[in-house]
Amino acid sequence: MSEVTFGITRNDAAKEFSALPGCTAWGILHPGRTGKIAPGTTLARVHHHITSSEQQPAFTLTTAAEPAQTLCTITPQTGATGPRTVYAVHDGHGRIIGQVTHERSPRGMRQAWRMEDASRQCGMTAYKGNIRGWITYWVFSPFWVILALLNLLNGDTHSSWWLWGKPRRAHWRTRAGKGPRKPALDYKSGRYRADTRLLDANLIYAQAVLYGA
Repeated sequence: MSEVTFGITRNDAAKEFSALPGCTAWGILHPGRTGKIAPGTTLARVHHHITSSEQQPAFTLTTAAEPAQTLCTITPQTGATGPRTVYAVHDGHGRIIGQVTHERSPRGMRQAWRMEDASRQCGMTAYKGNIRGWITYWVFSPFWVILALLNLLNGDTHSSWWLWGKPRRAHWRTRAGKGPRKPALDYKSGRYRADTRLLDANLIYAQAVLYGA
């Protein structure tokens, strides 16, 4: 199968599995959209390493079937400069699959995520949120301040996701020869759509986990 559509769910129902030693159960990857889990269709379990930080998380992805087999590991690398984090992605045998880089866009206005596939010798970059989404976000931001004050007056101290949610739409694209730019990974409204002919599937899963962390 060359195309896969999946979501990442992190609620309590998605964490009812035994985490690996030194890890906590973080969530699961499953076909469909985030929050809509079909029984028996887990693509991967995600284990979060306890010793990692929020700024530099480390994860291990395993199969759902027992005994669990490691699909890939995600490890932050040392030595990155500035607001830039590089994650190495290895398969279950310790071989390098590729790397994921988290940094700022050239103009510094958006977050940038770059995947580099070691075997295919290709890479592609996505920027968090599209231009239209960010324009809408900033145009309506004054109204959100008013809504936040109304929430506080009503005794609600927790902001709703729709009140503060920033644009998250992202496209990871690569160019196939002289043809049009093809999407290797696309994120929209809680759903990831990937073309595994263009990238290693486990590298795609690793990028999705980091993007959702």
